[in-house]
Amino acid sequence: MPPPHRRKSDRAEARPFWHDMPHMYLYPALGFLIGLCTPAGAFLLRTWQVGPLFNPIDELQSNFVFYGVMAAGTISSLLIFGYILGLRSDAQRVRNRTLRARLEELHLKSVTDALTGTYTHGYMHEILEIEVQHALTTRAPLSVLLIDIDDFKKLNDLHGHLFGDRAIKETAETIAASVRSDDIIGRLGGDEFVVVMPAAGHDTAAAVARRICAACAKGGPMATVSVGTTSLHGHDKVSAQDLLHAADMHLYRAKREGKNRVCAEAKQA
Repeated sequence: MPPPHRRKSDRAEARPFWHDMPHMYLYPALGFLIGLCTPAGAFLLRTWQVGPLFNPIDELQSNFVFYGVMAAGTISSLLIFGYILGLRSDAQRVRNRTLRARLEELHLKSVTDALTGTYTHGYMHEILEIEVQHALTTRAPLSVLLIDIDDFKKLNDLHGHLFGDRAIKETAETIAASVRSDDIIGRLGGDEFVVVMPAAGHDTAAAVARRICAACAKGGPMATVSVGTTSLHGHDKVSAQDLLHAADMHLYRAKREGKNRVCAEAKQA
């Protein structure tokens, strides 16, 4: 199963072109510019010392070798120093990137369910809180699906826990194949899943829920599912818990009405 989806920043990160430039080239280039400024600074200081009687042409003619040696010595020294410093800085950047990648991997493991590859119960609550606030701020729609495997306890008791784990995993894979690319999937625990659908209204959520239900009933996974949905249109001051409770009520209604079905209701303003 592919890694779970996480919402990207709404504002793309803008970085200057030199941000990714190797420091072994960037630092010597800065050293070269600083080295050029050194004889220029000495020339300006000489102008300030002599005052109105200063003749720049005579100064350059009489001290050309001095300014040239100063420029050559300063530039070469700063080029070498910048190159050595750049090599060390590039090595540190590689170590930092490796460390960041490792930290991201560990964070992903800490918020990902080991069996299904979906997000964990706690992390899904955090995501839902963020998405609710985003929906209320932008007045964009938001939908939540609660999905439960039908008669899972009976399936588990009849075929054993390994068979039950396989059913949970295949159901998660079917859900992932049926939702949109922006939807976020999590396992609430046991045989229950939640799908958070940013920018999805009632009709979109109902269509995706029916697609999940039909895909599970076709025999891919080893059990059917019931789905409860609810939608927020960005006008009501509701919490993440309110949406989960509403979706849960619709899920239990689907169970009472015979299972293997979708019960949907929009959250109206």
